[in-house]
Amino acid sequence: MSIKEKYDFFDDDDDVVEQEPVVIETPEEKEEKEIANDTIKRGYNRLRLTLYSIVAVVFISLFTWLWLRYFHPYTEMAQQTGRVMELKLQGMIFNTYEGKLLSEKFVDHPDKWIEYDFPFSVENDSIALKIMHLQGSGKKVRLTYEEYQGTLPWRGNSHRIITGYEILE
Repeated sequence: MSIKEKYDFFDDDDDVVEQEPVVIETPEEKEEKEIANDTIKRGYNRLRLTLYSIVAVVFISLFTWLWLRYFHPYTEMAQQTGRVMELKLQGMIFNTYEGKLLSEKFVDHPDKWIEYDFPFSVENDSIALKIMHLQGSGKKVRLTYEEYQGTLPWRGNSHRIITGYEILE
């Protein structure tokens, strides 16, 4: 047997484990500790429930506001009569049809200053192409539209979205 096997030079009495002193609790102390732990757990659960409720209310409110502003029209079906003066396809990323209508109130009174008082957008390509053929023809047109509170890039620059048309002359 060699000297290395016989003596362990790195042994610092690691086998000796220190024991914690034993604390003897009375039943009243145990009960007080359990009540304190339960109170902390209930408080933590109540705080977590409150935070989750606040986040849920904020999320639902934000979703409702976005839906009402951008996806639900506040004017379902309205009509405007006049002459289509301009309709063009414009946009860099989202190409949309943007137009201007000379309203009937300005057509009937030629002494008033002519202004384009009804800007609109068209989502449907087939409707836009048919309206484009009426552009500058002098024919009266009744446009049916929906009006939104906010604009979306793929829907157009105007709050008014044309859903149909009717030629009057």
